[in-house]
Amino acid sequence: MKVIFVPLTTAVLSTTCLISPSFSASVENISESDANFEEVIVTANRREQPLSEIGTSVSVITDLDIERKQYSYVLDALADIPGVSISQNGSFGGTASVSIRGSSSNNTVILIDGVQLNDPSSPGNGYNFAGLDPYNIERIEVLRGPQSVLYGSDAIGGVINVITKSGTEGFGGNIFGEYGSFNTIRGGASLFGGTPKIGYNFAVSGTNTDGISSADENDGNTEKDGYKAFTLSGKITLQPTDTLRGEIITRYSDNRSEFDSFGPVDGDKVSYFDEFLIVGRVNLDLLDDRFHNIISVEYSTIDRLNESNGIESFTATGTRFNLDYLGVYTPVNDWTITAGAQHEETKAETIDPNNFVINSLLGEVAYTGLKGLTLTGGLRFDDHETFGSEVTTRFTGHYTWEETGTRFIASWAEGFKAPSVFQLTYICGFCGLTEPSSDLNPEKAEAFEFGVEQSFLDQRLTLGATFFHQNAENEIIFTFTGGYQNLGRSQSKGLEITMNAEISENITIESNYTLTDAIDRDTGDTRIRQPKHEFYGAVTWAVENGFLASLSTTYNGKELDRGNQEIDGWVRVDLRLSYDISDSIQIYGRMDNIFNKEYQHITGYGTADRSVYAGLRVNF
Repeated sequence: MKVIFVPLTTAVLSTTCLISPSFSASVENISESDANFEEVIVTANRREQPLSEIGTSVSVITDLDIERKQYSYVLDALADIPGVSISQNGSFGGTASVSIRGSSSNNTVILIDGVQLNDPSSPGNGYNFAGLDPYNIERIEVLRGPQSVLYGSDAIGGVINVITKSGTEGFGGNIFGEYGSFNTIRGGASLFGGTPKIGYNFAVSGTNTDGISSADENDGNTEKDGYKAFTLSGKITLQPTDTLRGEIITRYSDNRSEFDSFGPVDGDKVSYFDEFLIVGRVNLDLLDDRFHNIISVEYSTIDRLNESNGIESFTATGTRFNLDYLGVYTPVNDWTITAGAQHEETKAETIDPNNFVINSLLGEVAYTGLKGLTLTGGLRFDDHETFGSEVTTRFTGHYTWEETGTRFIASWAEGFKAPSVFQLTYICGFCGLTEPSSDLNPEKAEAFEFGVEQSFLDQRLTLGATFFHQNAENEIIFTFTGGYQNLGRSQSKGLEITMNAEISENITIESNYTLTDAIDRDTGDTRIRQPKHEFYGAVTWAVENGFLASLSTTYNGKELDRGNQEIDGWVRVDLRLSYDISDSIQIYGRMDNIFNKEYQHITGYGTADRSVYAGLRVNF
């Protein structure tokens, strides 16, 4: 995983990914990949920019990282990123959320190929990360801090964009299968190919496991809670001319997880969770490639259903429709102007269907006229049909001191979060309310960050540090006397430190540490499920005969849960092994939680003991 100051790549301008039929486990390929990654042009501020012009910090997880670290779920990959905290109700399909820099998990925007998947039917517009499969993913980019200028409502904490693989000329494919503890089976297959005018990539993957008890086994819970899931995805890219490109992307996932809640924890409770998205995009380049135009039509839906002892106990459907235009114009070499418009409709169906509309305009200007310096300023206007309008701004700066290669970044940004469909329509009968809250306003936040990155020893050692500070107000909280109200105020500040080192031709080290102080500004209390200290470190040994071994350590400091219950800190050590039998066949294995550490993310919910898995990958 690369933790560098880079932009969030959105799918609207992503280029075709070249998929190699060979594995990348050797140290030669790893070093070459890292070197090329530093040189690649990626999308910044929803437009292409070189890395030397980016004024904010982002963590990038590549397909090489996913392969080497054998991530079973996207959630596992996100847990290794600085500034990111995860919480999950147990393991294997338990409801999972992601928090960035001490902000609420409902303030994280999740995109798949640029399509937002936050669930409009959930109380806070959050997203359940439990079933997000990393197979056939090209890269994951995590942008930290308020990003409402570019991504609108919900982007107070940050943005996570999952970008799937595209096709390439010719024909190829890959399959994998693995088996391990808890009778867990995973597998997947993909086919990809194309011509200079058309490309395609289709994939299927799935998981089936007996699982563990969702409620902690140490509390006397014995029933295993199983989990089943499969994902289908497809991407077709078209390029009839040098200036006209198009793509159609679709993805469907089906998840079934057994779970424990209040009442008899060994009861028969099942949750069904389905996702579907489809997007069509057209890219048109004009004025000698100085004016890029992107039009997107996006639709996504999430269906949830819970059963208790075979009887339906809850059902909800959330849908989201977006019509989006983005234009990027470069009138002269040193100036770039970005402008966009968006029409968004969100709908939630729980007891009664309800929907709301937001229309938005955005603009950003970037200047690169001084050597080593890039400045950007952006503005967004959102008009919500219920509470009215909201304006947000963002400013970023990047400077590279060429004599030493030192890189500096700084940004100041505002964020906002519109009340969810659920919050605007919820009637709290036991609170004595007969009508929904009519005076809810958007949550608001402002934040700044400052970071520095320096390489030493001919680029063999890189150190980085970023300080962040964020204040939020008008946070929507639930009370038993008044339902949903704008009563919350919070503050989060902290420090992210990263280190990457090449000890020798065969050994590399990566690590990151995050200090987060997240509090309620009215009471001074620490915010729940926000550990103050987090650390991740990994040592990787790769040799030219195709063997790779990686040992990683994760530390999660103590944190508070609901009811002021304290969750103990914990340390987990994991091992990864792989060997390339040939250019197209690889065997691999891993041991999670080597020292059998017992720990919890959420009070009362258990996590897996020591577990072992082995698998086979074949590329053709």
